[in-house]
Amino acid sequence: MMNDSLITTALLGTSRMKELPAAPDVLLEKTWQNICVKDPASAVLQALALTRALHRCGTRLRVVDEKILACGPENHQHLPATTIDHFLRMVRGEYPEVLSEWLGIAAASDYVLPSRVLPELLLLGTKDHSLRPMVRKLAGVRGLWIAERHANLSWIFEGEKWDEQSWLDGSSSERLAWLRHKRASDPEQAMTALISQWSGEKVAMRESILRLISENPLPSDEAWLENVALRENREEHRELASIALARLPSEFRQRAISRIRSCIKIERRMLKRILVVEPPNVFDASWAADGIKEKPPQGLGEKAWWLRQIVSLVPLAVFPELLGCEPGELFALPMERDWQEPLWHGWIDSARRFPGHALQEHFFAFAAELNPWPAASVHRVVLLSALLDARPVTERFHWLDSVIGKLPADLAIELLIRNREACYSEVGNTTLSVIDAALLAKPQGLNRQQARILALYIPHDLISMRLALLAAQPELSPIAEEFATTLEFRRSMIHHLLTPWIRTSSDNMPKLPTPQNSPLSPSMMNVHAHRNGSFPRGLWPNIC
Repeated sequence: MMNDSLITTALLGTSRMKELPAAPDVLLEKTWQNICVKDPASAVLQALALTRALHRCGTRLRVVDEKILACGPENHQHLPATTIDHFLRMVRGEYPEVLSEWLGIAAASDYVLPSRVLPELLLLGTKDHSLRPMVRKLAGVRGLWIAERHANLSWIFEGEKWDEQSWLDGSSSERLAWLRHKRASDPEQAMTALISQWSGEKVAMRESILRLISENPLPSDEAWLENVALRENREEHRELASIALARLPSEFRQRAISRIRSCIKIERRMLKRILVVEPPNVFDASWAADGIKEKPPQGLGEKAWWLRQIVSLVPLAVFPELLGCEPGELFALPMERDWQEPLWHGWIDSARRFPGHALQEHFFAFAAELNPWPAASVHRVVLLSALLDARPVTERFHWLDSVIGKLPADLAIELLIRNREACYSEVGNTTLSVIDAALLAKPQGLNRQQARILALYIPHDLISMRLALLAAQPELSPIAEEFATTLEFRRSMIHHLLTPWIRTSSDNMPKLPTPQNSPLSPSMMNVHAHRNGSFPRGLWPNIC
């Protein structure tokens, strides 16, 4: 290591040290000379801190005769110091919930972070995968140069850095990038390469490959999915294989549809259309190959268990054509109560498996209002979050606002907390009213972190008005104060982020995301005392 001599000195004692060991790198020689040795212990600590900083910034000990390429020039300007101060405060634990918003606004600009904070930025991307696209954008030339010298930062090149030999000797990210590219350009070559290596793949890599395939299955995948992946030992792998096969016009899908036809149909009775459910009487041994289990969990009947699994293997988008009804009619049809709950279970499981093909326009509201919620199903908030994630970000707030007021207060807040990653756009009045009710509730059911997360839902152009309304309250609870201080921090952060572009010219303003293309308000710097000519409904009724 580049500081071995310093560590040795620290371990043996510094009382007799008259001078520091030689600088470990020529880049530190001038700075090294300025370290005062009057206090040997302090001098060693300073020297160790310098060498650690050098190492974190991508410099390493030079091997004899090794040629090291210097970092190229940065072709983007650095964000100003005041903005970096906000970044460092969040990284060090102050308002960490706002960090994603800061990164999103900064990444929309043409600026990058200065070298002194790149280690903190890259560490964020290493820990949190959701931040990686923004981290890549802000790392600049120097950040990529650092990443090339640290194996744990190879994720920054994911999907971009690969060559023709990557499948055989590349890292996991390079191999997946190769496979993704080849599946688009030469599916047959991709499948041949996959088959040749599959038996030697580790469990984690197998799951990554199956996840990649299940997101966009190709007709050429069917035979391998049916004969190999669907017979994997791990249930997670078989699940991903069945999801991929159900999305293809495969024999697996046809078998699944045939089972639905045999036990669910629509009949007309007394001038009404009714959903008739007749689960199978016996278990067909051939079903096991498609992932249907014969033995039910404790407390559940066999027929109900089989019906639930049969329904779950088919995307909800297939049901209207299959049964001969309109999409909006499916979940409103009356049905016999005997098999109502197993059918609901199956629909819920299907929506969890195929959230992008779950008739979200109709099932989202059905799932939000279903009462009682089937006890053995996935949690309602987990399902609603999955359905939201499957939609473009520009649609999520409309959907969220359409159901949030129909949920119990605790579930509504939990849903808002789970979906905070995309809450920097226009938020509906019902959502704002739910937040207000939670802040004013007595006894208070929120904690401080939840209050900070809820503060992210206030659109940028309403922050100042919201702070004024809070200031007019005769008394604020500690939770409401936490909400207000978070809003104040966001207002200051946004102002300093936009200052560089305001000072230059409007032509240099970054193309900030708007509700049409990403989760940022286009008018974040315009403070409006009213919205659409009046205060939003539900905002602090005792003031408005």
